[in-house]
Amino acid sequence: MNVRNNESGFTLIELMIVIAIIGILAAIAIPKYEDYVESAEATTIVQDFHQAVTNVTAAEAQAQAGIAHTFTATTISSANGATINISPSTITAGGVSATVTLNAPTSTNVQNDVDSMLAATDSAASGGAASASITANGGVTYGS
Repeated sequence: MNVRNNESGFTLIELMIVIAIIGILAAIAIPKYEDYVESAEATTIVQDFHQAVTNVTAAEAQAQAGIAHTFTATTISSANGATINISPSTITAGGVSATVTLNAPTSTNVQNDVDSMLAATDSAASGGAASASITANGGVTYGS
């Protein structure tokens, strides 16, 4: 009697090679993914800061036209730990300057990304902190 064994499948060494390849790919991909997440957080922080500066500049223009503007939230906190403060909370006609300040989260990589992004837009920053002064006539001066 001639019995033929037609078992098929993968050998142990083939499975070990596949697992090793997956491990190598994961070791490369996970740090890159973390870099992308930190860069995205920094981008969101910078965009929120510039949006707040734009809103305050528009409020100064309204004040020049005789329309007082009150901000409902003078402190804006994001999920990633950044805070943006607007002072004063009410802008009226009469030449009152306003200030927008940014404090990035304590993650060093996010702070460095925020600093480099703000530097690229001529907005001085240091340690993830930045400020913008908006004069009554709408002029914006950035500082850290």
